[in-house]
Amino acid sequence: MFHAITAGSVVLKVGFLGILAAILVTVGMRAAWGARWRELRGSVRGGDRSLSAGAFGKIHPRWKTPYVSILVQAVVSGAILLLSQINNSTRSAYQILIDAAIILYFIPFLYMFAAVIKLAARKDRAENPHAILIPGGKAGLWLSGGLGFLVVLAGIFVSLVPPGDSTNKILFEVELLVWHGGSILLGLILYWRGVRNKRMAG
Repeated sequence: MFHAITAGSVVLKVGFLGILAAILVTVGMRAAWGARWRELRGSVRGGDRSLSAGAFGKIHPRWKTPYVSILVQAVVSGAILLLSQINNSTRSAYQILIDAAIILYFIPFLYMFAAVIKLAARKDRAENPHAILIPGGKAGLWLSGGLGFLVVLAGIFVSLVPPGDSTNKILFEVELLVWHGGSILLGLILYWRGVRNKRMAG
């Protein structure tokens, strides 16, 4: 990406744009990591506290952070980075990581747009004075929710397409499906375990 920006800015004789783009992306990534940090803390300490009953909910006495969750995330991420290099070119390995991140990131949006359609018939939508309603009534909700769902779904399917120089396209697809299936299964196991521990404690 930066190579393309730099090459284009040199051709247009505005070379500083490449440096500016790098700085902006760095700042943006820092902000994104800050948001991910708050999401991690919220998933452990907030919501229905399904994870707070076990080791994942342990808070560091000095730093006040969910250090067990952070360490587990670091180990799993490192393992994924190493395993993604097996029998793959550098570009294919990078593409697998990017596509896996995109698909996992998009799955909650499918739920969000589906919820727009599901909740369209609720009577209390218009009763909340602070609600900002989608114009067009139920038709507008179905249109916006349906289009959003289809666009996200199309993005997921596009992310499943292996790059042209992939050495083994079947392996690329299998790795993506394994990563996603494993990630979703792990999340469900941790959630069910937290719910069970919460019920036993209550």
